[in-house]
Amino acid sequence: MAAGLLIALALVSYFGFALLALSQDRHWLRAGGKQTCPARLAMPMRAAGYGLLLAALGLALLRDGPSFGSLLWVAMLTIAALCVVATLAWRAAWLRPVVRALQRIA
Repeated sequence: MAAGLLIALALVSYFGFALLALSQDRHWLRAGGKQTCPARLAMPMRAAGYGLLLAALGLALLRDGPSFGSLLWVAMLTIAALCVVATLAWRAAWLRPVVRALQRIA
């Protein structure tokens, strides 16, 4: 169960930062958006991104308690942010399915 929570923590953190990044026009376009990020999507994407980062805190606290869980959360936020930066710098097309799904919603 602990390994599953750690994987979930990593994925939730990654997608939280990915949504925050994709709410900006330059990252939206780099990841394959045909136009700028739709204005009606930007704020909900940011809210969902922050919500996912808070959910990651909950997962970290559930996994390891308040003392080590908060440290794990900060470390995972750092790793997830660096992974999103690397994805946008070298393989932005990997986020294209997320952009396409969000375009269908809009």
